[in-house]
Amino acid sequence: MTARWAILIGGLIGVLLPVLENLFPKAKRWMPSAMGLGLGWVVFFSNAIAFTIGAFIAWSWARFKPAHQERYNIPIASGLVAGESLMKAMLAMLATGIGLLAGK
Repeated sequence: MTARWAILIGGLIGVLLPVLENLFPKAKRWMPSAMGLGLGWVVFFSNAIAFTIGAFIAWSWARFKPAHQERYNIPIASGLVAGESLMKAMLAMLATGIGLLAGK
């Protein structure tokens, strides 16, 4: 029964946040992202803290060099995410290979 309440509350918050953004456009800048809140509950803390650090770096960068940040932020962030994913996949394959070799 608790899971049903959590789903209901999460769904209501997910619907309420975009509605509030439309009702109060001046407050939109300070409203939390419904997508961000949802992801915060399902991703590992290490990923969530990495997102937070990355957002802070992007915000700081935009304050000092807005033209550079606008041009390079997405490609750099995409490269970091893809690189991390590739490294995790390679480590998983390496660990599997070592496990298979050690088992013989």
